Amino acid sequence: MNVQSLLSTQLEALGLSVSRTVQEQLLLYQREMLAWNRKINLTAIRDQAQSVEKHLVDSLTPLPLLSGAVNLLDLGSGPGLPAIPLKIACSELRVVSLEAQEKKVLFQRHAARILGLTGFTPVRARIEEFALDPAQRRAYDLVIARALAHIEQLLQWAAPFLPEGGRFIAMKAQEDEGDLECLAVAAGFQWVGQRELVLPASGARRRLEVFVRCG
Repeated sequence: MNVQSLLSTQLEALGLSVSRTVQEQLLLYQREMLAWNRKINLTAIRDQAQSVEKHLVDSLTPLPLLSGAVNLLDLGSGPGLPAIPLKIACSELRVVSLEAQEKKVLFQRHAARILGLTGFTPVRARIEEFALDPAQRRAYDLVIARALAHIEQLLQWAAPFLPEGGRFIAMKAQEDEGDLECLAVAAGFQWVGQRELVLPASGARRRLEVFVRCG
């Protein structure tokens, strides 16, 4: 099965509908990432087929939850995951992609140029430092983080960037992280539910935990 078919089949298995043009853009992004990865370490995943699932398909699993979002902040995005795939799939979304490592931010800027992305801003900064900028406080209606830290820590990081009613989505594996309702309340959030899914090629289990910022 060629890489285009691999991508479309896995997206279809998860009920994720994106156009052929979007899929071509996703694969262009993947090719650039894997090419850079041969020279500098962007990701531990080097196999193209694994990258389709673990980078592209996994990054698009929040798509059904993005309805109504305008300004998205991705915390600790690495080489642009999930920020760039989500931006490709939702071109109208304004995305800030926050990453501390310069080489990964440089790659994101390169990818944005190659893909012709507008409304996409890679920023090199630590989360705690970025939160001190008054212009960033309560500036986003959606914050997302993928495989970055324990949910308790993620909620503390996300809180300054969201106004009341803003949403935070934590993309997690299946590990037990305790009482999410209590963790949410302690950080000024309400836990509103989760979406569980299984990645179609590997069978890896994923959870999308959704929180809403309280006043």
